[in-house]
Amino acid sequence: MTSTAPTTGTNPPTPTTPTAAPTDHPTDPAALDALARRLVAPLSRLLRAELRGDRERIGRLRDHGR
Repeated sequence: MTSTAPTTGTNPPTPTTPTAAPTDHPTDPAALDALARRLVAPLSRLLRAELRGDRERIGRLRDHGR
């Protein structure tokens, strides 16, 4: 039986520089607020596109209930 795992024993290199600034600590309320503000526009755009696709799929292009 053959093994597909590498037998050289080397691990992938680890980054030497941190990927996040020290002020971007996950529990920092200011960092969480900034992250939420950056994500609102892209997520709302994706949600609107998904809802529009659902309306097109069922044949109701206008949402008259709003």
